[in-house]
Amino acid sequence: MSRTETTLKIQGIACEGCAGSAKAALAKLPGVGEARFDIPGKTVTVSHDPAVDRAEVARALTAAGFPAE
Repeated sequence: MSRTETTLKIQGIACEGCAGSAKAALAKLPGVGEARFDIPGKTVTVSHDPAVDRAEVARALTAAGFPAE
């Protein structure tokens, strides 16, 4: 199955602990795989099924307390 990568700007990520909490929130979203965080750059790149759109990923992060766009 093909995967899509989406990169989002994310707020509230200050350390690996924050990234771990955000990864846990993304893991609950069906179709989402790996998430790579650039903490200094305030971005996250998420690998996911093409059926999962960018807005769904952003909503999951925002709902977990990490506003993303």
